[in-house]
Amino acid sequence: MSCTRCDIQREVEQTDVEQLILEQLMVEPMVVSDLIRQQRISFCESCPKRSAHTCTSCGCYYKFRASLPSKSCPIGQW
Repeated sequence: MSCTRCDIQREVEQTDVEQLILEQLMVEPMVVSDLIRQQRISFCESCPKRSAHTCTSCGCYYKFRASLPSKSCPIGQW
């Protein structure tokens, strides 16, 4: 049985992180196409270096890093 309070906290954290990423991307002058972003995120979501919203190799929110053309995967996968 899971703790309802913990589940609610995780949901709020997810929403907060997604909102922060969206807000920051709105001020970025260049982002990759939706297709490239989704391909990168797909890899990140199956990567053992991912912890929740973060890449443990570089410390970035992986969805943010995957959106920027000037960034690459810290372990060389994209």
